[in-house]
Amino acid sequence: MRPFVLALCTLAALAGPIGAGAASPPTAVGGSTQAQAQDGCMNQWMFNGVWRVRVTNVVWQPKDADHLNAWLVTTQWGNGTTFAGITPVDTYIQDPVLALGNGDTMAASDLTTGTLNAQKLAYHSFPASGQFTHTQVYGSVDPLDPNNKPAKLLITFDVAKYKVNNPNGSGKFWNQKTPGYNYRINLTCTK
Repeated sequence: MRPFVLALCTLAALAGPIGAGAASPPTAVGGSTQAQAQDGCMNQWMFNGVWRVRVTNVVWQPKDADHLNAWLVTTQWGNGTTFAGITPVDTYIQDPVLALGNGDTMAASDLTTGTLNAQKLAYHSFPASGQFTHTQVYGSVDPLDPNNKPAKLLITFDVAKYKVNNPNGSGKFWNQKTPGYNYRINLTCTK
């Protein structure tokens, strides 16, 4: 676990060599570094003009012979466009971050297991209006306290980089007005 870091790697960049436990430099939580995001609750569908997302379940996984101790967060994703064959990587998804009740954060890429698990979503090809259910592992080699429950899930997209690589609206994504590209989902409330 480490303090929240906004300079998260895109999952597309993780296609190269994966280094388990590569720590990013710590930064202050919130304040001027807080990500702009739509706020929502568990079981609430959110839409950013491309992706429909909701969190449906959060489960504690104790450590045993087969698993690390971890939080398992299940999300449902839907392609909100008419484009077939798109993936979250196409829209520059970044490393999802789970914030725990005490303010500590866990990124999907904190462990190689989490990175490989995240790629199941990042590279999933969605048909037009298609859906996919994904359970992300947020694990640790250090002991986790099951009483320090997840409070928020942050899902972000590097839209600025997408627009640099697709100047003058030449790309098929992120050309519409939206209340926010990113999601901050409160796991302590339900809709």
